[in-house]
Amino acid sequence: MTVDPIRSTLATVSTDDTSLVLPSDKSQRTGQQRVLEQVKSIKRKSKMVKKDSIPSPTSPESVTEYSEPKFQFSPPNMNGSLFKFNGSTMTSSRSRMTVRSLSVPNAVRTTTVRYNRATGQSMKLLGNKQLVQSQTSIKPSRSQSQTVRKVTATNSQSEALGAFGAFGAEGSIPNITLQEAVEYLSHSDISYQLCGASYIQHHSFNEDHIKQEVWRLEGIPALVQLLKIDNSQLQQTAAGALRNLVFKDDNNKAEVDRCEGIETILTLLRNTNDTETHKQLTGLLWNLSSADRLKAELIEKALPLLTETIVVPYNNWGDSKAHKHIDPEVFYNTTGCLRNLSSANEEERISMRKCPQLIDSLVTYVQTQMDIGEQDEKSVENCVCILHNLSYQLETEASDHFKSLEEPKENNNNSKKSIFSTKSSKSSKTLKDIVFPAMERETPEGVNWLYNRKSLQLYLSLLGISQKEATLEACCGALQNLTASKGPLSTLMSQTIIEKMQGLCVISPLLKSENPGLQKTAMSLVGNMSRVPFLRGTMAKEIIPTLGSVLLNVTPNMGKSDSTIATMCRVMQVLMLAEPETSKKLINPKLIESLSTLSSNMSFETGRKAAGFLLWSMWGQKDIQSVLKKQRMSKDTFINPVTAVAYEEATDMKAR
Repeated sequence: MTVDPIRSTLATVSTDDTSLVLPSDKSQRTGQQRVLEQVKSIKRKSKMVKKDSIPSPTSPESVTEYSEPKFQFSPPNMNGSLFKFNGSTMTSSRSRMTVRSLSVPNAVRTTTVRYNRATGQSMKLLGNKQLVQSQTSIKPSRSQSQTVRKVTATNSQSEALGAFGAFGAEGSIPNITLQEAVEYLSHSDISYQLCGASYIQHHSFNEDHIKQEVWRLEGIPALVQLLKIDNSQLQQTAAGALRNLVFKDDNNKAEVDRCEGIETILTLLRNTNDTETHKQLTGLLWNLSSADRLKAELIEKALPLLTETIVVPYNNWGDSKAHKHIDPEVFYNTTGCLRNLSSANEEERISMRKCPQLIDSLVTYVQTQMDIGEQDEKSVENCVCILHNLSYQLETEASDHFKSLEEPKENNNNSKKSIFSTKSSKSSKTLKDIVFPAMERETPEGVNWLYNRKSLQLYLSLLGISQKEATLEACCGALQNLTASKGPLSTLMSQTIIEKMQGLCVISPLLKSENPGLQKTAMSLVGNMSRVPFLRGTMAKEIIPTLGSVLLNVTPNMGKSDSTIATMCRVMQVLMLAEPETSKKLINPKLIESLSTLSSNMSFETGRKAAGFLLWSMWGQKDIQSVLKKQRMSKDTFINPVTAVAYEEATDMKAR
């Protein structure tokens, strides 16, 4: 039976075949853990904020919401100012950064991504892809009466100022209201402005309802205005406050855009040389980039600036001054932002691919980190996720690159469909003669990197050495996209991966992964490659034993992996027919019993049907049937009402 390609994509609607990969480590799920990690790894010149950050997305199955970078307040030290703070850091009593499971794109916890069974490609969301609220959600009225939360009751502004004086001595929170803090933002004295911005930054980290209050009090436009004041400490604090306010809040993201905040952010980023300010601004852009409604604007306005001033210089090792000038955290935030943007629609993806030196720099960074043994460095994950997303629908969206790729003419008057039949044919072997010089180019540039032989080797090398599941999933997703079509490009890519690079040895173990997203992406890649008839014999020897092992251990609580299990059964059926000798050695009563149980388990909507079809096909293959009979297995186990229905449905689907 012909196996349709499976792709992962960035669809914006919920589908069973969609998955999203988060860019953060499983071991750093909580906000508190990430804060501690940042405290250990990053020294700040000005102790303004603590970073609680998470990366962005790639390609798996149920949708998960991943957190954006969020920051915790640490009072600034302004010598000689009206308000004196000590250096103590206020820690969050409770982490707000949670990952909620949804049903749209699964995340290795956020890139890539959704699977489109009709096309066979995968995509990552991606950079910091966050599931955002509906764009049609209703904002609360600005006139709506709401309670202004006080930390300590005060009777007047003078009392608030006195309390702020105590703040410096005791390290406690200033004794003012949120409304007063917002009013301070428009004060003529920078000390008051800094006080208000710091208060908002701290409370928006701990209390989500503060975000809505600041919006109601029109504090966001005031904070944007503070970015225009020539004071680096004030700019950093205002950017940190905005970063927290837009965290997982679409209304506030839209408000920043409404008051021309994106232009203001980019202007400051372009004009300042202050590293701490760069960190805050790129982190703010990262959070903003998770809003679908802002992606087009950010790609148009922010992408060129981020690429020219951060991504390219950071990878320009020939110019050591340019490289040292950029802090690793700034590069990390930037790639997180680009990771989110790469999960946008076709037009935006095309724009990103055309961005000068962007793809070249991303590949260079990944290769450089691998060369020094830092393949699990956090920015590597972001870079690979971007490459994964940009490979989605590549053959269609960058068709000019593939004009010289043509399918060889077939001999013996066989129809084209024969090359995708279950059994190999002479005409299918002509596909081995495909020549595509662009794929072998020694000095690839731009889009050429996305399908060049060197990139395939890069992905396979990462699959063999990386320990980060999000990175592994992104690599599989990129390869999945490149093998998704039913034309000569997919065949050539599959042949290169299997025969020329012996890639099955690093792909096969991933089929046993306990991470559902990674397992699904790897299985989808194998499914795509199994559509090439002359590769099935080689694949069978490596893949069938692994599939048999997984199917032998299917349990009822694996219902969320239904589509993955279905793909396993379909691929196993194709490979068993292509290489019956290998299959006969692996067939045993336990495997058959597991498949029989699966075929009638209603928890697996598609998996049970695929298992039923696999059982029916086993009995229909004479070589395999003889082995089954020798092991005294009953025909009724393979040919029964359940498997008959599965066979009929599969046959009808193939006919369509």
